[in-house]
Amino acid sequence: MRNLFFVLFISSSLGTFGQSNNQEIAPATNSNTITPDIKFIKVEADSLVPEEELKEIQLKQEKSVSKKNKSMSDAESFNDKSVQSSSVASESAVQSISVSKTQATQNRTQRSPSPQFQQQMDDGVKTLEVYAPESFEFHFYKYVAGNYNVQLADHLTKAEQLKPNNSDVQIQRAALYIILSDSINATNYLKKIEQSTRISKEALAYAEDIVLSAPDNGTLITHGFDDSYAAYYIQFANKQRKDLTIVSLDFLQSEAFRENLKMKGYVLPENKTIDINYLKSFCELNEKKSIAISLTTPKEYLSVVSQHIFIVGLVAEYHKDVTFNNFYRNDYLWNEILQKKLINSAVTEKGRQLSANYLPMMLYLSKIYGDMKETEKQKELDKAIEKVAVQCNKYEQVQTVKKSY
Repeated sequence: MRNLFFVLFISSSLGTFGQSNNQEIAPATNSNTITPDIKFIKVEADSLVPEEELKEIQLKQEKSVSKKNKSMSDAESFNDKSVQSSSVASESAVQSISVSKTQATQNRTQRSPSPQFQQQMDDGVKTLEVYAPESFEFHFYKYVAGNYNVQLADHLTKAEQLKPNNSDVQIQRAALYIILSDSINATNYLKKIEQSTRISKEALAYAEDIVLSAPDNGTLITHGFDDSYAAYYIQFANKQRKDLTIVSLDFLQSEAFRENLKMKGYVLPENKTIDINYLKSFCELNEKKSIAISLTTPKEYLSVVSQHIFIVGLVAEYHKDVTFNNFYRNDYLWNEILQKKLINSAVTEKGRQLSANYLPMMLYLSKIYGDMKETEKQKELDKAIEKVAVQCNKYEQVQTVKKSY
């Protein structure tokens, strides 16, 4: 029976916002890209001819001025073309970096950029360094292309000085301080992101139930923007679940983040590429760390550990013992702990889709309540299941699962 609900579960995480051909139901995050804003200023100087010399050289000057104007016109045309060429090159570099980073982020089996995408980002940064070395774009993307390399933090500082209210900078700042274990500054920037609405109220409501689902003194693994930043917000800004170690698969790209985990007693895989195999090895090496994986993590990651994960609330707990009983924990979470705000008040498409990740736990409990003849509990839970199934457009899929038991 556990495998039945896992089948539903592994088809319930989405790498990009919206529906897919695989009928996946839980959205990850959309990341906004910054609009290129590179400006070039060309300064020209005028020259003066002394008044007393004008009469003597009037005819000659008119010819000279005519010739000079033609020469200046040619030079100006050349300069304009040069500036235009620089602008086009810079904008093309920004687009190349942004597209490469986005495509790398949307990879469902790997968080580290592929060598191809990394090369494209590095080439774009080099172009910006040539044509716009003092620009916001150069400094910002120099840091971003480093994949959370804290040694490049000076570039992020310069980018922030140029655009102090840019939400993309604030996101990277929050990540930097999380990586450096600076909870005070991390909280400051997480609040700025929340105020800019890049972290939505519904993402925070969902994240609260994620951290509540994780085991005591455990490890919560997150994948995308919403679950990672919102979970850190709940822990840092709302001061909940300080016993929990949140491990973002994104941040694992950072050597500083990995070193901090080692200091906490984690054993890390030798491979530096953060992908599905890295997650598998991480779980095997740290199985005593009470690992829980956010259900918004793409199914490709979860499939490689499918025999050892059990649905508990909004996470999949990793257990070496494949006979682990997850009923009592789910029963307690559902009836006593979880806030379930998205079940009762999801208003946006993202919120409705996120609510679908409650279904595996709910269906599992409904089945067990039925087996235990807990008729009233099952009836009440089935009403909630139907409500969620309708709002996330999974009614037929849910009915198929219910008929199977």
